[in-house]
Amino acid sequence: MTATRPRPVVDAAIEASRGPEWRTMPAESVGVDVDRLITINSLQDVADRRRRLAEHLWKRAGIPAGTPSIDAGVTVPELDPLAHRRVDRATLSMAHGLTSTSYLVHPRRPMPGRLGIFLAGHGNARKPVYHRPQLAAMQTFLDRGYRVAAIDMPLQGWNPTHMDPPTAGAAPPPDVASHERFADYETPDFTAATYFLDPVVTMLNHAAEAAPLTDVVTFGFSGGAWTTVLHAAVDPRVTLSIQVAGTWPFYLRPHPAAHPNFGDWEQRRESLPGLYDIAGYLDLYVLGATGGGRRQLQILNRFDPSCFPGVGHRSYAQPVRDRAALLGGDWEVIDDATHGKHQISDHAVAMLAYELDRQPRST
Repeated sequence: MTATRPRPVVDAAIEASRGPEWRTMPAESVGVDVDRLITINSLQDVADRRRRLAEHLWKRAGIPAGTPSIDAGVTVPELDPLAHRRVDRATLSMAHGLTSTSYLVHPRRPMPGRLGIFLAGHGNARKPVYHRPQLAAMQTFLDRGYRVAAIDMPLQGWNPTHMDPPTAGAAPPPDVASHERFADYETPDFTAATYFLDPVVTMLNHAAEAAPLTDVVTFGFSGGAWTTVLHAAVDPRVTLSIQVAGTWPFYLRPHPAAHPNFGDWEQRRESLPGLYDIAGYLDLYVLGATGGGRRQLQILNRFDPSCFPGVGHRSYAQPVRDRAALLGGDWEVIDDATHGKHQISDHAVAMLAYELDRQPRST
């Protein structure tokens, strides 16, 4: 199939209503030597950094090889609008009594080896403004024969907020959805970052039991884009990853001054120093794109009122792309100026369709 790349059209009315800070390079990027901040320079560095990340995250146990518990043929009203054959529920029990509930949607005409994973963000998965584009992205997968998993962040969406205290005899944690509570669970023997990754890894393991996977595509929005980035960095089974409105390198986080983008607990260096000392965001981007046939796309909403707005990405887009290409990968930023919201745009969904169609894939 020959795919035509969609071209974003700048929303002129929104652009005219915004000040120069939305279209000029931020001061935080001045004088930053991005090439030196990227510390992965060889394929040996790639292998070493992935190994170190896995050892840190899973404490030398390796990437999980298990699978979730599956209930086949369930009814999920939120997913009823999708044209599909069947929905399975995946339940995963994790450390400290935390549970993940995800869903695997089967297409009417499945193509062997294809798996898509949609990763929703913080507290927004079922709100109509977010849910409609989520369904559009999932339908884009289904139309191309992909089984598609819908996975929420821990404590969010379909997931319960209950978990056991971090230590025996400790007071129960507050029954709220904030990830800030995970700080109390960080120990030399456990990192709460695995709460975000384990549902994705084990779902992928389950899907691979039916037949070898040839095309594994992850698509994450907002907080789910953070999971997309970290997972693609440590799990080379992912062939294409698309992160929407979800991450920035640390040097850009203070921008804009009126609404800095330091991020939630899992996004901050001080929360997970052991993780980010191994690989900061620029290195995670390179890891997520490196390898034969692998590609990562970062879609940023230029006029996003919430997360990572403006054109600061221009300071790192080419250096990251060059480094990934040097190591056999493919990485690209898409500047989405078609709207003024924190959401998955029609253009982002069109880019997903283009990426799935742009080259011969498994048949």
